[in-house]
Amino acid sequence: MKINMQAKVREVLIKTPRCRDDDTYLIYEIWKNEMQSDINKISLLETLSLWKNKKISHPSAIMRARRKVQEIDRNTRGNLWKKRHEEQKNVKKDLGY
Repeated sequence: MKINMQAKVREVLIKTPRCRDDDTYLIYEIWKNEMQSDINKISLLETLSLWKNKKISHPSAIMRARRKVQEIDRNTRGNLWKKRHEEQKNVKKDLGY
């Protein structure tokens, strides 16, 4: 059974608040959950092979899912989310929207 990426990401964001503002750490946590062996003992070449063979999730899919989850569920938002959306108002004003 294939698990929905948004569900995976939501679970990690709830359990590990540090991931809410750090995509690199979020990718690390998702990959750690997906790999069969200890992620700290696997080589870069092996990691890239797993990625190439679609055994671990693509980083852009993880980041896209994080954005969607945070849009829907405010309990998964980090400190940077509010700052980015406040700045968005200024950018829209500057652009004349």
